[in-house]
Amino acid sequence: MWKQAYRRWSAGLREAVACIGMGLRDARHAGLWWRASLWCPAPTLLCLWLYYHYHAFFFKLAGRAGVFALFGGLTLLDGGLGMGSGGGGGQGKGYAHIMGDIARLLRDLVKFVMDLGLFLQFLLAALAMAGFFYVLLFAFANLTTVCLPLRWLLLRRAQRVAHTRYTGWQPRPLPALPPLSAWQWTRKILKLMLSLLVPVWSLYIVLRFVLEFNVRLMYLLAAEGVLDPQQRRALMHAQGPAITMLGLILCVLMLVPFVNLLIQALLCSSVCHLQRRGWINPTQAPPAPQLTA
Repeated sequence: MWKQAYRRWSAGLREAVACIGMGLRDARHAGLWWRASLWCPAPTLLCLWLYYHYHAFFFKLAGRAGVFALFGGLTLLDGGLGMGSGGGGGQGKGYAHIMGDIARLLRDLVKFVMDLGLFLQFLLAALAMAGFFYVLLFAFANLTTVCLPLRWLLLRRAQRVAHTRYTGWQPRPLPALPPLSAWQWTRKILKLMLSLLVPVWSLYIVLRFVLEFNVRLMYLLAAEGVLDPQQRRALMHAQGPAITMLGLILCVLMLVPFVNLLIQALLCSSVCHLQRRGWINPTQAPPAPQLTA
């Protein structure tokens, strides 16, 4: 079971990296790169402005998300997360004294953590998760804002470029997923809600939702006119790990200066390649024609 899951997720990672590479290659065609570069700074500056002026709100939101991810949905019943802060320090210390203080602080911190009980260690882990979610929320909000006009701004151009790479491609039949009844949908939602109550496992669910949201949204838009609803559903189910890994890579690239200027072109192009590579055998496809920039 674990070996099969490892192979599935490692294959998804390789597929996501390949699609990112091809998306980066295609970003220089059809005016994708300069359209993306002109639009990206606006939402990025907006998110930076919001984080600067409402930093207390985002700190608290990240703290709640970190506690929720580690301890599950039962933390919603408490009165909130108290986070204190302190400041101050000596002035006029030399570099050696400062480094010595830092070394002693780290040593005392490690000893303090080891002496704590399991519950307090989980609390410290929650604080660390709060910092992680603080950065992740910025990348998620930025990427979501960037994606709003992509359907009209970049997606159709990226589809045309990707289509030239797979001329003559034939659909590969996938087993159709049976339609879900009303009871199956209800049971699926209840199972998801109960899973969110489980500590640590809720971290996996929250992270996967955040990473997949924008990729799945663009996946649905890119499938219009290419795949029918049943084919799209079957293909999205088969490419679940690749979609998650693609979202992870895009969130990381969203935090890299200058590279994030191409994030919209990378999202559209990589999703188009991911769909077509999942529906055909790329090794049997005819050679792609050369494109001019």
